Amino acid sequence: MRRTPSWQLAPACVSVLDMVGNFVVPGVVAFLLVCLLTPIARRVALRNGITDKPAAGRYHRHPTPCLGGVALALGCVVAGTTVGGWGKGAYAVAAGAVLVAVVGFLDDLHSLHPAPRLLVETAAALTAAAAGARVEMFGGPLDWVVTVAWIVVITNSFNLLDNMDGAAAGVAAVTAVGLTVAAAFEGQLLVAGLAAVVAGACLGFLVFNWSPARIFMGDAGSLFLGYLLAVVALEVRFATSERLDRIVAVLLLSGMALFDTTLVTLSRRRAGRPISVGGTDHFSHRLNRLGAPVRLVAFVLAAVTAVSCTLGLFIGRNVLSVAWAAPVPFVAATALYMLMRMDVYAAAAGRLVQSRKERRVALVPFTPPSTDIATDLEVPRPSGVQSA
Repeated sequence: MRRTPSWQLAPACVSVLDMVGNFVVPGVVAFLLVCLLTPIARRVALRNGITDKPAAGRYHRHPTPCLGGVALALGCVVAGTTVGGWGKGAYAVAAGAVLVAVVGFLDDLHSLHPAPRLLVETAAALTAAAAGARVEMFGGPLDWVVTVAWIVVITNSFNLLDNMDGAAAGVAAVTAVGLTVAAAFEGQLLVAGLAAVVAGACLGFLVFNWSPARIFMGDAGSLFLGYLLAVVALEVRFATSERLDRIVAVLLLSGMALFDTTLVTLSRRRAGRPISVGGTDHFSHRLNRLGAPVRLVAFVLAAVTAVSCTLGLFIGRNVLSVAWAAPVPFVAATALYMLMRMDVYAAAAGRLVQSRKERRVALVPFTPPSTDIATDLEVPRPSGVQSA
């Protein structure tokens, strides 16, 4: 049996009052806070030149602020205080999330080497594991290794997924809703409440990040979201007693991020390109090259995530047998094969395909057209495919 840390324990039945107080209210608070903080972050970024600037091989046409992650993280932290049941373990997880957000923010400003980033992510993952968010498959140190690997991979998967307007925030919002429902069914009020906070914050950010994006979340936001979702996924208890069912349910809840990371990793290795060097070779970019508009691509990513999460929930709740997930590896492998046949690197020949991590933020003076509230809420540009 999987051990349940004391900070997760809650009644097995969630009343309507509990639902409103622990899920709805925190989610709405997070949504409103991010809606309030994002325009402020945008103005601060514009005034200080903290922007993602256009370059050859890039699709956005104007310098775009990239401090959205700061608004996301602040909104989640403040809204999280409205969730009841906090304990030492929950505070440790929150500290880990803030830690990866800080290193992401520094990376947004100064383009850190991957080594210190990975070191901080590993430390944050160990913090979560020590707090009780652990895989329990083999027993002993190996479970800690698998736990750290899971958290680090999912954290960076969402970082990679932040490559197009609305992509990462949309997928994160749907995933967080799925985790909220899964935890709520098992009476995990704190776990469900934290997932609801993430969902509300992502929806609030989408108001400004939906194509055409007026602000990017940057590494501060994508690493923060990836870390929290990875940890929450480990904390959800499922009704099924079968270990395989639980593993499949968790993988399906994180399916889109894992699929995109697998696609990019295999493509870059096959092309002899460094995995850490970004490019427009993600699932979203390939859909866009096939003719899908940016908004449609973001919608497709969210829709596929919704289907994957729903299947994971049904398997975790014993509504469906794990056999229903049997076609998923075949479908995913077929999609990977077909997508990898697209010669995305030859399509980029003759133009510089850079990621925000390569160009990062140029801290040079930049004078925005206007810094008043009205301008912040306008949609000033056509949108944008990014690279990650």
